[in-house]
Amino acid sequence: MPKQAFKSTKTNRASPVAVGSMQDENSQRARTRAWNPRDDEILMASRAQGMNWLPIQQAHFPTKTDNACRKRHERLMEKRSAEDWDAEKMESLAKAYLDMRKEMWGVLAEKVGEKWQVVEAKCLEKGLKNLQSAGRTALRKEKLASDLDDSGVAEMDGETSQDTQESRRERCGMLGDHHAPHRDNSIASILHPTSQS
Repeated sequence: MPKQAFKSTKTNRASPVAVGSMQDENSQRARTRAWNPRDDEILMASRAQGMNWLPIQQAHFPTKTDNACRKRHERLMEKRSAEDWDAEKMESLAKAYLDMRKEMWGVLAEKVGEKWQVVEAKCLEKGLKNLQSAGRTALRKEKLASDLDDSGVAEMDGETSQDTQESRRERCGMLGDHHAPHRDNSIASILHPTSQS
């Protein structure tokens, strides 16, 4: 009988798993190779013929899972869609952008109290991923502040609940704690960067 190893489950209880089966799983992964252009052609052609993922996997990709085939197909379709932009389509987008940019950026500029040209320049400079990250950070800070305000913290040791909340916000980086530098990813910090020491 193979040796027993303990593998953690979602309920944090250990369950015995045969060491041999773990080794089989690891060797299976080792045999799986990266997708190559020929694999992509086979995958796209098979799917175009109406085959489902399991038959595609069984017929053409025995070392991969049917889910891996589906995910690869999704990525290939997204890539193809992004590459389908010819010069004419790009010119059409550029013209529409120039026609609409003041209106598009004006709404956002009004909300943050800036000129639309400044908002446009900052958003394009920072890029979508940085703006999304800054937005998520701002939402977390707002939620934390809201949770602290709604916590109903009682006065303790002569400290008012307001003092306690400000102290907690300071520890969480919600207020200007000048003793511990922290990175501010808020939209305001992107629009108005200050020199941080």
